[in-house]
Formats: sequence, structure tokens, C-alpha cells
Amino acid sequence: MKRLTLILTCLVVGALCAALPARAAEKTVIHLLSTPFGTGSYVLGTALESIVNQGNYPLSIAHAETPGQAYNVNKLNADAAARQNTVVTASQGINWLAEQGKKPFPAKRTPLKLIGIYTYTATWLVTGDKDIKSVADLRGKRIAMGRIPQVIWGYEPDALLRNGYDDDFYKSLKIQFVGTSEAATALVNGQVDAATIGGYMDPVSGKFSPAPQTVEVLASGRELTHLDWTKDAVEKTAAKDIRLFPIQVPAKAVDGLEAPLWIGADLHGLFAHPDFPEEYAYILAKAMIENIEAFGKYHALGGLMSRAGLVKGFSPENIHPGALRAYQEAGIL
Repeated sequence: MKRLTLILTCLVVGALCAALPARAAEKTVIHLLSTPFGTGSYVLGTALESIVNQGNYPLSIAHAETPGQAYNVNKLNADAAARQNTVVTASQGINWLAEQGKKPFPAKRTPLKLIGIYTYTATWLVTGDKDIKSVADLRGKRIAMGRIPQVIWGYEPDALLRNGYDDDFYKSLKIQFVGTSEAATALVNGQVDAATIGGYMDPVSGKFSPAPQTVEVLASGRELTHLDWTKDAVEKTAAKDIRLFPIQVPAKAVDGLEAPLWIGADLHGLFAHPDFPEEYAYILAKAMIENIEAFGKYHALGGLMSRAGLVKGFSPENIHPGALRAYQEAGIL
């Protein structure tokens, strides 16, 4: 009797198990090292995390903030295990500094490969001095900008002044590397003659979103002149120093900008070490392509993203091979 009961119990349990849906295959966890909490890159990283984790993809993302992009590049260069399961937020600028072994890197680092661009960044100089009409008019003037480790707001505008113009002009400048918000405050208070402002843009559509310090300067009520870097200065800088893309910020992108403005654009987005598995890079790039409109639901910067903008300005050899396959299949490359 006991034997019969046991057999019947096994049959019932087996039938119940057969009726249950098959357990979903476990997803492979990919770590995303972002930037400090609250930054645009961090919020867009959170958007990508939600898109992938809620989508029908065999990966899931575990998103974490870090001290910044230099930390991210160093992490992938130092940790062989992380190269297999970790992607990071970085910029073309910080990637170039790493490859060259320039500050903030003590030695050369392996350059990372692109998976997908979030947005381009655009910075330029603005002045409240009516006698300053161009960058050349800044000879001998006081200029405030971000600190040198702040690649977009410090190193890059300094590189444009160093490489895009003559040596005597650069040596005449009184540059103060004080930080982004501090530079804006110094200009508003009349402590300097010019300062860096800027924001983020989609190079395909030209849509633009000003950075917080730009909003502060524009709201000051001062009559401002926006200074064009010139395409020539950007190209000289890209040839001699840091890789920048000459593009134009459209007129009316911010208050007081009456004509298109040539700037040296950098970009920030998702990168991986060359050792990162190709199939994972393919899936992540595919998720970005398929859900490009969803990014705008999480942050205003997401509204600047576009399918073509995901790789705008990048040559195939600088794109991760797995991601490259996804862009080729989608007809973007």
C-alpha cells in the first residue's frame, strides 16, 4: 500500500511539474561602471540598465557609480577578470589621454572600444566684454575653465588654445583652472574676461541641451558674446593633440547665439576593453539601437540620442567588433 501511495505521489508531482512553465534561462550579469550619481552619463546608464533588464535579452546589467571616467579606464586595464564582464562610461577624450599616458594617467593604457555614443559634448568660450569679438581678442586676458582632469571642461579648451593659435598668444593668456561651476561664477562676478560654457548635442539632428553652468551664465542678465573656436583651430588641435570633431552648434541653440558656432566636440558613451566578449558587445549595441527612443523617458539628454548618432564620427577600427556587427546589420554602418 505504501509503495502504491509513493508511486501515485510521484506521478502527481511529475504531472504538476510538467504543467509548470519551463524556468527561464538565467541571464548573464554585465557590470556597468558609470560616473558620479546625478550626472547625465549616470542617468543614461540607469536607462540602459532598465532597457536591458526589462527586455528580451540574455544579459542583465548591474549599474554602479564610480569616481569618474579615469577610474573606469584604469579598472579595465588593471583587472583582467573585469574585462570579460564589465563595460564603462567614458569619453573619446579620456580614452585618448589614456592611450597617450597623459594626466590623469601615470602611464599608457590600452584604449577602449566603443559600444555606443550617448551624446556629443560641446564647449566654447563666452565673454561679457564688448571689445572681445573673437578668441584672438583674448590676448593677455583672464580665462576661467574646468580643472585639467576634467577633460571636456579643462583639458580640451586649453588644448584648443595651445594648438589652434600661435605660441605667443597662448603664453599671453592668464588661464585659471578652477572648475566648471567656479568658472561660470567667476565670469558672472566679473572676476575673469571669459569662461567656458557648453552642453550636449546630437551631431545628426543638431539638437542641443545646455549644461547647468551654461544656464547659470545665460541667466545672469549680462550681455554676452559667444566665441567661435573656428574650424581651423579644431582641426589643428585634432592633428597635434586630443581627438576632437569639428562640428557646429546651431544658431539659437542657447540664448544670444545668433550664428552657428564651430566647436571641438568630444563624446561620452558606452565603452569596453578589446577583450570584452564580442557576443555581449553585440547584444548591448543591439539593445541601444532597438530602444533609442526609450532613453528620452529617463533624462533630457536621452532625447538627444539617435540611431545614426550612436557611432557618428567613429571609424570601424575604434568600434568593438561585436558592436560593429550590430551596426552593420542595422544598416547604420
